[in-house]
Amino acid sequence: MKMIIKIVLTAILLPFLALSQVKLEVKIEKTNLKLGEVTQVNYVFNEEGKNFVPPSFAGFNKGGSYVSSNEVYDNGVYSIQQVYTFVIQAVKAGKVTISPANIRFDGKVYSSKPVLVSVSKEKVSEVIQRNQNPPPIPKQTATSKTIAGSNNLLFVDVEVNKTSAFVNEPVEVYYRIYLAPNLDVELNKKIATKFNNFWSQTEDIQGGWERSVVNNHVFKSKVFKKAILYPQKTGKLEITPITLDLNINYPTGDYDFFGQPEYSMARREVVSNTKHIQVNPLPEKGKPDNFTGAVGKFEFNVNVQKSELKSGESLQLDLIVSGNGNLKLFEIPKPSLPSNFEIFEPKHQEFISENMKGISGKIMDSYTVIPQEKGVFKLKPQQFSFFDVQSKSYKTISSDAVDLNVLQGENQANIAATSKSKSVVAAQKEEAKSGFEFTFMHFIGAVSLAGFALLFFALKRNKKTVEEEVVTEVKPVKKDFSVTEIQDFISNKELFYQKMEVKIAEFLQHKFSLEKADFNKENIIQKFQEHNVSPENTTDFIGLLQSCEKARYMPTSDANMQLDFEKLQHLVKVIGV
Repeated sequence: MKMIIKIVLTAILLPFLALSQVKLEVKIEKTNLKLGEVTQVNYVFNEEGKNFVPPSFAGFNKGGSYVSSNEVYDNGVYSIQQVYTFVIQAVKAGKVTISPANIRFDGKVYSSKPVLVSVSKEKVSEVIQRNQNPPPIPKQTATSKTIAGSNNLLFVDVEVNKTSAFVNEPVEVYYRIYLAPNLDVELNKKIATKFNNFWSQTEDIQGGWERSVVNNHVFKSKVFKKAILYPQKTGKLEITPITLDLNINYPTGDYDFFGQPEYSMARREVVSNTKHIQVNPLPEKGKPDNFTGAVGKFEFNVNVQKSELKSGESLQLDLIVSGNGNLKLFEIPKPSLPSNFEIFEPKHQEFISENMKGISGKIMDSYTVIPQEKGVFKLKPQQFSFFDVQSKSYKTISSDAVDLNVLQGENQANIAATSKSKSVVAAQKEEAKSGFEFTFMHFIGAVSLAGFALLFFALKRNKKTVEEEVVTEVKPVKKDFSVTEIQDFISNKELFYQKMEVKIAEFLQHKFSLEKADFNKENIIQKFQEHNVSPENTTDFIGLLQSCEKARYMPTSDANMQLDFEKLQHLVKVIGV
């Protein structure tokens, strides 16, 4: 009776036991291969296992692999299905056995069955998509190359048009994704690229797939992003890898009722390879004295508003640099003018286009110039220098000389008339004085001793007064305010100019009661004028502020930083706090 009950229970429970059986199955795409042919092997585990150990795949080259998981609904029961996918290439002819894979679950180890594969001696030149029709890939755009470590089903490669460049020389960067022909991907979200030590311009590219052969493997590939980089420091600079968050559609190895392959989706992050650019400093040999950091291909012109004007009238002088290159990262040299021309700070304008061809356009400095005297003047040619990356040499452009005819202005005529009147009066006084010459000489002889005595005491007293006035005019620097500590940071450009900005801000707040929100060129000049700061010191102070601003995006040397430090130290002493 007990035996009958056992048989009945076994018959009832056997289907459920079979349904819940834990197993590791192996599914291979093809078991008959040619030498060099590629196939796909899937290991399917119907639980959430751990410590999966793949076979060694002796006799095969192991390419890419990936893991996915699915929820399976079968006969009213949900279960988890883990899939471990490998792509292998036959490299040994004959009967080759793929050994079992192992996985651990609930304290037990489960193994797959071994697989026997027949590999013929016939070679295959290239691998095509199997058991399905791949998306059309135009053969005329096929590329063939070798990329280290790129046998995966999916990877991203960083391509550069050069691996060595000068500072501010443009470098083109292309991001290309490679994908096995039987896979499809979609981007989950855009991930911004960051380029340390480079000025950059990027663009997303919507292009079609190309057929590519990498390491004798066939892929479809396309460029999805391009960047133009302008290196800002020397040395070996890294192009930061890009990370993509992708949804991957891949074949499961099963087929539907109509014989079409079934697909599943897995989410995966893919990181590109890393590229380095060796950035060289611009050569010192042949560097012009007026070189300010321009790199590219440029033209230089000087325009004047008019060729004839009166003394005391203003004239606009435009210095224009146009072309392709780092237009935002250098200054136009100041013009050289005759000493009797008054010149004011320029108005800077930029007309620049930034795209994937680089930076192009023009920049212009417009100066207001006022001649102080009449005459015919020749403004000598102005010069602009840049580094030409094509010829790897410095180029200097000279403008044409400018002839200016300065007529006598009203102010100058008044000054001349006044001078003439003074000369006439002086002559009349001299003539009148000559009539009393004999009597006056006798008088001087009588009072000379008394005069010298009075003069001695007057000069002595006056000297004391002048010394007191000088001491009052230039106020001593307070002992608790010093700029010497920023000299310790000269070896670190960013930190040095940050510290300098802080010191300048403290100085302006204490001396002129200027709040940080009011720190602009116009307000500073106005305050300096109110406190009778000389135009030369005002110009030098504004120049220091510009140096701090440029330090964020332009290279500089320790020598320039030392000069800026000494200039700030001098201005603080002269202007006072």
